Amino acid sequence: MFNKLKNLMTQKYYFEISSVRFNLLFSFFMLAAYNLLFIKKLAAINPGLVFIAAAVLCVFMIFNACCSLLFTKYTAKPLSIILCFLNTFVFYFMITYNTPIDKVMLLNVIQTDVYEVQDLLSFRMVAFIFVMAVIPSFIIYKTKIIFNSLKKEVKIKSLYFLLSLAVAGAVMLSGIKTTDDFFRNHKDAKYVLVPVNYIGSAISVFKMRKSSNHPFVDIGLDAKMQKYWKNNKKNLFVFVVGETARAANFSLRGYHRPTNAPLEKYKNELLYFQDFTACGTSTAVSLPCMFSKDGRRQYKIGSEEYTDNFLDILNDTGYKVVWRDNNTGCKNNCDRIEIEEFCNKKTCLDEVLLTNFAEKVKKINGNTFIVMHQTGSHGPAYFAHYPKSAEIYKPTCQTEILSKCSSEELTNVYDNTIYYTSVFLGEIIEQLKALSGEYNTALFYASDHGESLGENGIYLHAQPYDTAPKVQKDIPFMVWISDETAKDFGISRQCMNNKLKQPHSHDNLFHSVLGLAGIKTSEYNPELDIFKSCRK
Repeated sequence: MFNKLKNLMTQKYYFEISSVRFNLLFSFFMLAAYNLLFIKKLAAINPGLVFIAAAVLCVFMIFNACCSLLFTKYTAKPLSIILCFLNTFVFYFMITYNTPIDKVMLLNVIQTDVYEVQDLLSFRMVAFIFVMAVIPSFIIYKTKIIFNSLKKEVKIKSLYFLLSLAVAGAVMLSGIKTTDDFFRNHKDAKYVLVPVNYIGSAISVFKMRKSSNHPFVDIGLDAKMQKYWKNNKKNLFVFVVGETARAANFSLRGYHRPTNAPLEKYKNELLYFQDFTACGTSTAVSLPCMFSKDGRRQYKIGSEEYTDNFLDILNDTGYKVVWRDNNTGCKNNCDRIEIEEFCNKKTCLDEVLLTNFAEKVKKINGNTFIVMHQTGSHGPAYFAHYPKSAEIYKPTCQTEILSKCSSEELTNVYDNTIYYTSVFLGEIIEQLKALSGEYNTALFYASDHGESLGENGIYLHAQPYDTAPKVQKDIPFMVWISDETAKDFGISRQCMNNKLKQPHSHDNLFHSVLGLAGIKTSEYNPELDIFKSCRK
């Protein structure tokens, strides 16, 4: 038995197949093995068997045309094996979290650090890769692909290439109205078609990165400090960048659980905005966008690499600006300011951001703006981001494979992260209160984007913005400002309370921060300043 197995393993080839048949079989394998979500998407668009069969046939023919074009004597095996592994990784992520792949998602992957990758690793993933990538790759490796002479091979491949495209074209033209409707109204289908989704996204990201080789754009060169407050105190503002917090789970928003209970004692000085929308559904987009002057519709992904943001303007007009990070970096927002990192291991609780806070402020001894970038509610390992003292709701989801958890467990563990964020914000407020004798103090809190917790089978975030569920775009935003500071800044609380139910978004941050900080510049738009109309 052992000898037979040894002979089998050492046998050079198990199968022989012509190059044409290999292309056909590999095309069929890619369609059948990695595109369950695409077929489900087709059925959701139109459950008719004829429509689904026609669409699948078109994709199969296009796959075969591509294989005919790309697979040669020297590339067939390497490319097909690489595709097996890439397809498997992408397909695993898609079916585990029910999320499509577009350029934003791919950008997130590129910017993911080793610790975030570790959160996604599991035995299930290893087994999946073994079955869907390792075994097929081994079979391909042990298959002898028979090629004709170069001239004959080119002739045959050209024929199959043209024939495949002709069949796909004929099918699409035979139902031209259906085809037009599909491409016009269901563009998101391509985000679940493997490998079209990640190859197309990679091309988009490459173009974006290439175009970002741009001369640096300075903004706010005319910016000046214009003191308007009625005392001689220095300003101390803290801006907390929340991570993956969705407004739906904030009791300040009306959620049935007291997830913001630690902030209750500050409610008379706290402004919670009930209708606040994120610039994007992922950190890679939202984080730079929320500091940009451009707003969601004008912001260009990658422009943060060569464009100033409101932190630069504050830094250039007399504020000492510091970025404290407990996440995966500032996405180029802090390139020209001081950066502090206190965590050198996989998981540090957000309270690490308060390390030597008062000492740091006193050492600066001037107008100060400190950004604290949380780990917050980052998934899928929600359970790792809060202490036991904040585990208010039980039982909790204790795995990164979120689909294995019940809805109750997933909600509980996520709500615990929100509760801990409230504890963290309360600690900042206490430190600001302790410094209020010397400083005008204020705290801003805004999440970068929201999160899906299994609704409609969707987990995590980074869905394409136009089709993303509301919970990925609807985020918490609040401002704490003491009564004394509000009075000296001429801010009417009644006026601000009247604004809390009005729609706002990340677009307001640039102008609201600069306005409150007393910065005058042509880049400032008073209509987007949340505080402007309430300052006397």
